[in-house]
Amino acid sequence: MAEAGFEQVEHTADLALRCWAPDLRGLIEQAARGLIALLVADEPPSAERTVELRVEGASGEELLHDALREVLLLVPLEGLAPVSVRVDAADEGTASLVVGVVPLGAATDLHLQEIKAVTYHGLEIARTERGLEAQVVLDV
Repeated sequence: MAEAGFEQVEHTADLALRCWAPDLRGLIEQAARGLIALLVADEPPSAERTVELRVEGASGEELLHDALREVLLLVPLEGLAPVSVRVDAADEGTASLVVGVVPLGAATDLHLQEIKAVTYHGLEIARTERGLEAQVVLDV
């Protein structure tokens, strides 16, 4: 198993991701990459520009949830499709993300899967021998 990564896991009615990384910064980055992989049905195009996001959270779980929520909200609120992500910093209180995006209107061949929300269902960050691991459920 790679030092950091993500994979889609079975979930009854929704989508779920399992992600792992050595630290919280990496965990958020892998979860956001997994979200983008599920959201963008085809090979994502190159980013036309970037959007900087800063989120705050009282716990690692809240920070992870809110970071993913902000990436997902770029679609309905800004008309932007996220195609790449980099997490520059994350600790127990804040995270800074740089999200590569394309305008929805410019990407007419971009097929987005409808994901309604990032849920708190079963969201728990666990410390393992390899670092941190979490499962995130997405409402579709």
